[in-house]
Amino acid sequence: IYTAMLTGPQNMPKFSDRQLTPEEKQDIIAYIKSVTDGKNNPGGAPLGGLGPVSEGLIAFIVGIAALVGVTLWIGAKA
Repeated sequence: IYTAMLTGPQNMPKFSDRQLTPEEKQDIIAYIKSVTDGKNNPGGAPLGGLGPVSEGLIAFIVGIAALVGVTLWIGAKA
């Protein structure tokens, strides 16, 4: 990745040490490696690794269950 930043293959621009310091280049490389390692959870919680979709589905199911529970409780009180 570092060499690609220096040479600028295909349509990628070249980044010399005047534009980005070697430390900044190493930071960019570390970020790219952390994103591509496959251990990311874009939604926050690792619920199947599907991101916000699985979290939204779980929240929906819990919400519906709570509504059914409250409805049954109110019905039993009446």
